[in-house]
Parts: sequence; C-alpha cells; structure tokens
Amino acid sequence: MSPYLCRELTRPLVTKDGGTLRTVLDARAYMLALPKGRETTAQWQRAAELLLDGATVADFSKAVELALFYDAKLDVSNERGAWTRTT
Repeated sequence: MSPYLCRELTRPLVTKDGGTLRTVLDARAYMLALPKGRETTAQWQRAAELLLDGATVADFSKAVELALFYDAKLDVSNERGAWTRTT
C-alpha cells in the first residue's frame, strides 16, 4: 500500500452516513462507494483529481470536506465551536 494512502487527513471527517474518514485511504474507499449521481459532481471529481495527482493531504482533505458539505453528508453537529442558537 502506498504511504500516501496511510496519511491522516487534516482532521477526521464525520459523515452523516455513519462513517468517519480519518485517512486518505478512508476517503478513497468512501469515494469508490459513491453512487453515480454523487461521484460525477464537480466537487467529487476535483477530489478524485487531487487524489490521483498525489496532491498535498491538506488540499485533498479540503476537497473531500467541501464535497461532503455540498452533498449535505458532512456531520457538523459535534463540531467544536459550532454556532448554536440560544433562546
């Protein structure tokens, strides 16, 4: 296995479909399991391009996080410092 795939993402990305992406390998596996309708979006295509090019882990992490956000699959409910409404 490539050492690049073992690298940790800049932070764990918790998904609303029940997973946590911690490494480049985790993100790659998640991307390979995407349904066709999601994998062909510009955001996932960009993440795939960065993965294939061996981009920095920081750039790849940002691209995956953005793609998850656009898909409404990024779980931000437990984010530290997340804005919460108080009444």
